[in-house]
Amino acid sequence: MKTHCLSCKYYKIHDALSGSCRVEKLASGKRNTEKPVVKAESRCDKWKDGGQTYYIRLGWIRNLEKKISP
Repeated sequence: MKTHCLSCKYYKIHDALSGSCRVEKLASGKRNTEKPVVKAESRCDKWKDGGQTYYIRLGWIRNLEKKISP
């Protein structure tokens, strides 16, 4: 299993290359907590397996790439 952000439970995808890490927001319990922007291939020690969400995100990215390229 690859331990990068794209397969992490706390990763929220924005586009094919980046997203935000929700671990700080969930830890503080506050809605307006800043979420750091991270690359999909980044890694950190707070990684937690997201299970099936990795494949869902991968499919979303592939579909987005098909729409962009003719």
